[in-house]
Amino acid sequence: MNFIHKLFFIFSLVFLIIILFFTAVYSPFNENSTIHKIINIPSGTNAREVVNILEENEIIGKNNYALRVLIKLLKLEERLKYGEYDLSPAMNMIQILKKLVKGEVVLYKVTIPEGYNCEQIAELLDKKGIAKKESFLNLVKNGKKSWEGYLFPDTYEVPKGYGSENMLKLLLLNFNQEMDKLTTKVEENQFSLHEIITLASIIEKEVKYNDEKSKVSSVFHNRLKNGMKLQSCATIQYILGKPKEKLEESDLKIDSPYNTYLYKGLPPGPICNPGLDSIIAALEPEKGDWLYFILGENGRHIFSKTYQEHLKNKM
Repeated sequence: MNFIHKLFFIFSLVFLIIILFFTAVYSPFNENSTIHKIINIPSGTNAREVVNILEENEIIGKNNYALRVLIKLLKLEERLKYGEYDLSPAMNMIQILKKLVKGEVVLYKVTIPEGYNCEQIAELLDKKGIAKKESFLNLVKNGKKSWEGYLFPDTYEVPKGYGSENMLKLLLLNFNQEMDKLTTKVEENQFSLHEIITLASIIEKEVKYNDEKSKVSSVFHNRLKNGMKLQSCATIQYILGKPKEKLEESDLKIDSPYNTYLYKGLPPGPICNPGLDSIIAALEPEKGDWLYFILGENGRHIFSKTYQEHLKNKM
């Protein structure tokens, strides 16, 4: 075989290898597959282990040399992100790597109900596998600073193992964005933002129906204005830690700055994380001179302007 023939043979071989390589890269393991699998790439997994995980889960074939070479050529060894991915054998290598590099992990919905306190939120996040309870609580109640009241209730979409710091940042970011919409109302209010959120948290725990919130807010505003104690059962329940079906006389005498039966004014901070309706109610109380309310039928409240009228409503 002369030199020209050898050169032609080498070029043909190289060309064939290139064709086979790109065919492997752009051809799915099973283009007709309708199967989708949630594949978990643990933290600290290296590129070789990632390829093995994909092979074991039959996302790629056993002959995975092309994928290893592609990762090397594109220098992606340190760029593959861990987490849960929705992958299919019908995807080619480029599509798979794009997801892993971008970190397009599976997102899970977690709804934080209005009125949840920090403990309840921490338990929910732990149950959903998003953040560890103790870790989250340590961040939320760090020393003298507590984020109770500022963890905005909403539906969030986050990956498993999102982490306490990331989740706290997301909750606070959402709170700040919502408050930005109310900047003018907050600035025009006689109370500070912290006092507004504290009052909103009490309203949240006292009221079942949104259409009553501004009226309950009016009662609290009037009592604060008149130098009366708020006498909110919700603050006593907060002190107790666990909900009590019926409060006893001794509960109302617990010495705590959160006891609004003993001390005038607002408690030191929020007793839960209020929703937007309660915050707006705290900012915009209904006009009226009610000073009392009592729970009636079906979770509805009966409002009164005098103590005599209030006593009649209690009978």
